[in-house]
Amino acid sequence: MSVSISEDLVVFIDSYKNSKGSKSSSQVVEEALMLLREQDLENAYREADKEIECDWEVVAGDGLGDETW
Repeated sequence: MSVSISEDLVVFIDSYKNSKGSKSSSQVVEEALMLLREQDLENAYREADKEIECDWEVVAGDGLGDETW
């Protein structure tokens, strides 16, 4: 795979690699992509949680009180 990035990002990657002791520029890019993927997953879980909360409000209003539990 080959990608093109701006010179500013090349400088950032080199600087990050040197300051954090990364083995290679590829490792820096891989770490960045894993963080991006993690962020997307967190957002997806948040959205799914909102859907569950909406459904829960419907179920919670079915007439059962807390004392039932």
